[in-house]
Amino acid sequence: MALYWTIDSRRRAVELVADGEVSMADAMAFFDAVEGAEALAYSKLLDGTRARAAMTPDDLLSIVVRIRALHALGTMGPLAVVATAEQAERIARLLGAAAVADRPMKVFEDVKQARRWLEAQPSRSH
Repeated sequence: MALYWTIDSRRRAVELVADGEVSMADAMAFFDAVEGAEALAYSKLLDGTRARAAMTPDDLLSIVVRIRALHALGTMGPLAVVATAEQAERIARLLGAAAVADRPMKVFEDVKQARRWLEAQPSRSH
């Protein structure tokens, strides 16, 4: 598994670190965890700076479908993605799927900036 996450119900926050090769199974396990914890409305910080995608185009399409299905379940919390410029370009389709939800979303090159931005976002109900 190349994804490591913490779901903090007190802070209403999810932090996700991708380290190494991330597979579709890794991504689906994360979505299952967030949905199971009823944490869709929590703020989310994804640090993908050390990640490499190990997915086919069909895998990516399945992830886009899952992201959109999650949007239908309720309010989505703000999302801060930390990625290199090259990574952001490669995952633009996934970022586009995530941006479809009515929620603040921004891409950063620095984790500290991403955290500050998330902390400034208004709380979202679920």
